[in-house]
Amino acid sequence: MLGCVSHIPEVQDWQWDLAVRMREGIEQVYASRPDEVECVRAMVNAIDGAKPVTVNLDKRASFNLIAEAAFLHGSQSQVQFRVGSEEYSRELADLLVLATYVEDGGLKFQRACFIQTKRSRQSEKHAAFRYSIDPWQLALLSSFPEFRGLSGVFADLEVRLWNRSGMLGAYGLLSPPGEIVIVSAIVLNQVLGGRKSFTAKELVPAILSESAASRGSVHLPCECCWFDPQQCPYCHELLAYLLRHYGTFPRSVLSAAVGNSEASVTTCMGLDEFVRCWTGLRLGEVWRADSVTLSERVLRGTLHAAVRRVSSATGKLAEVRKLLDSVSGNDNLRFDGENPQAHDGGLGVLSVVVSREGWAHQTA
Repeated sequence: MLGCVSHIPEVQDWQWDLAVRMREGIEQVYASRPDEVECVRAMVNAIDGAKPVTVNLDKRASFNLIAEAAFLHGSQSQVQFRVGSEEYSRELADLLVLATYVEDGGLKFQRACFIQTKRSRQSEKHAAFRYSIDPWQLALLSSFPEFRGLSGVFADLEVRLWNRSGMLGAYGLLSPPGEIVIVSAIVLNQVLGGRKSFTAKELVPAILSESAASRGSVHLPCECCWFDPQQCPYCHELLAYLLRHYGTFPRSVLSAAVGNSEASVTTCMGLDEFVRCWTGLRLGEVWRADSVTLSERVLRGTLHAAVRRVSSATGKLAEVRKLLDSVSGNDNLRFDGENPQAHDGGLGVLSVVVSREGWAHQTA
């Protein structure tokens, strides 16, 4: 039921329109000035103003998907962190990607991914496009040591985040004429093996190792998955059939029904796949509104503060800000989320909100 939302024609057309908008924006930048920040700005401009899509599955239930975007002009959002006995200062990211799931008006969970974009370069020695990676920024986006914001959106923030999914930090690898490959910083660290540059073809094994089936569908945690035998008569009938014929519930069927609530794709082989995974709730670290786990509350507070700063400075991201405001709490962050002096940070934000309405009132 829910797992098939991304296969509905209206949703596919909406995702395709977003990808076309973003690709055209990147192509225009690359044709004149292949700059990472300008490419991020182009992606944001392409999404900003996109129309939402509503899918009515029956008379009592529907899905609504809304995409928002904002670009905060200014200096890089620099943070300071320690690796061993040495301190380093690096940009945390130039793009923050958010995907939020809402059920009957209440925020249930959100995924987040900090992405640093890199453009390809060619040299006389190497015919293939190469990407250069700073090892300390890679360490930051891989393991997220405790850091303190020095400037930009994250100024004055002191926090340590837990990269459980392996996709809290990633790189966006830009290439002409207007393509982008997304790869987990952890995966990229393994590909590099201590080197400071690589070619795109070295990522092929990592990309192909992920099942294509795991990339395209709307992905919900177990408590809000499509299999609900207590309220859904079709699920109840399926469960009864399996119990009659197998005497138990086969693990393979259970896995297919509920999925892995922590799982995230770690690579997206192109812009189209990035849009599908992002809007399909398949990309990034997850936190839940009802979680009491400290790491999830800290991530929530960090994202809430960043969104408030970008939103108040740009007047955008109203939908996701409203949702984060509704679940805000005391996350013990030494951070003023409305500090006007911090509105001088260069950061792009892409946000999608997937809302499910009507399920709470359905009964068997």
